[in-house]
Amino acid sequence: MKRNMSEKMNPNLCICWMILLPYLGFTQGKEQIWKPADRQYLLNGLKKTESDFLQEVEGLSNEQLHFKPDSSQWSVAEVMEHIGVYEELLYWDLVNNQYTDERPDLVDSVRGIDSVMIAYATDPNKGQAPLIAKPLGRFKEKEDLIHFFTGFRREVITLVQDTKVDFRLHFIFRPADWGVWHIRDLHQYTLLWIAHTERHLNQIRRIKSNPGYPK
Repeated sequence: MKRNMSEKMNPNLCICWMILLPYLGFTQGKEQIWKPADRQYLLNGLKKTESDFLQEVEGLSNEQLHFKPDSSQWSVAEVMEHIGVYEELLYWDLVNNQYTDERPDLVDSVRGIDSVMIAYATDPNKGQAPLIAKPLGRFKEKEDLIHFFTGFRREVITLVQDTKVDFRLHFIFRPADWGVWHIRDLHQYTLLWIAHTERHLNQIRRIKSNPGYPK
């Protein structure tokens, strides 16, 4: 009697399945640490701070844009340029570091510092912008400054919205003496730059409330 063809099995194929099945079971059952609610939290923050940015600079004249409270302080235009520079840096950091190796061994070491990133928005300590982020007056027109920031912000939003990687398993590294800023996962890193935008929107509001601000 002939055996049914479906009963025949290539021995080499059997070996392949024996090797692959445990792996397939692992990948299908792997749980993401970065939850949909985490992704949505970043998207909400990115979209809101972009909207707030556009609202704060809407209707500003060229004189208002370039007004400086004094020689040691930035104008609204310079703050806008600074925010745009950091948005470009955020985009490239996220693009590149989502392709790094996953580091589950680091997850516990950064647990709980989300709040530190968020609190940066209202941190009273004044920072010093590094050379790369200092405004150089590259843009004189408001529309160009808006486009500089929003162009990269919308790329960041698209990346966060569409990425398939777990933002809790990929990390940004800085010098060891930076303390809590030394190692952060990509979720925390994005939280920081949302807070950074909020921080400088507050700076723009302070400039606009200066008694010498052009009306």
